[in-house]
Amino acid sequence: MIRRLILALLVLAATASPAAAHRLKLFATIEDGRIAGYAFFIGGGRPEGAAIIIRGADGQELYRGATDAEGRFAWTPPAAGTFVVTADSRDGHVAEVRLGAERFTPPPSPAPDQAAMPATDTAAIEAAVDRAVARQIRPLLETYDEAEGRLRFNDIMGGIGMIIGLAGAALWATSRRRKGADS
Repeated sequence: MIRRLILALLVLAATASPAAAHRLKLFATIEDGRIAGYAFFIGGGRPEGAAIIIRGADGQELYRGATDAEGRFAWTPPAAGTFVVTADSRDGHVAEVRLGAERFTPPPSPAPDQAAMPATDTAAIEAAVDRAVARQIRPLLETYDEAEGRLRFNDIMGGIGMIIGLAGAALWATSRRRKGADS
C-alpha cells in the first residue's frame, strides 16, 4: 500500500513539472498606435500559427489572426481604447494580456519653453521622442515578462514540499487506519 502511494506521488511529481515549464506567455505592447508582440513558451520556443484574438473592452472580437514563424503578431486598431489580447496555441495553452486605453494617450502638453514652437514641430518632436523611448523600453519589458514567467527555485521547492507534505499526510492516515484495525 505504501509503495503504491509513493509510486503514485513520484509519477505525479514527474508529470506535473513539464506542464508548468511549457506554459504559454504573451508579450504585447503599443507602438505608434499599433498593438504588437509575440507569444512564447516558458520552457523555450515560440508558437507558430497560434491564434491571436483581440477584443475591445466590451468583449467584442475586433481582430483574429495568427502568429508568424517567430510567434509574432501585429494589428492596428481603428481607434485608441482598451483591448484584451489572447493567444491560443490550440493545444490547451492560452495566455491573455490587457492593454489599457491610457497606453494610447498622447504625452502631456508641451513644456513652457516649447510654447514658442509651432504646434506641428512640437507634435513631431513628441512623436519622435515617443518612438525612441518605446524602442529603448521594449527590450526591458520583454525581459521582465520572460523573467516573470520562468520557473523559479522557490516554485520547485514549494512543489517538492507539497509532495512531501501530502506523502506524510497519507502515511499518517495509513498508520491511523492500521492502529484502528489492530484494536
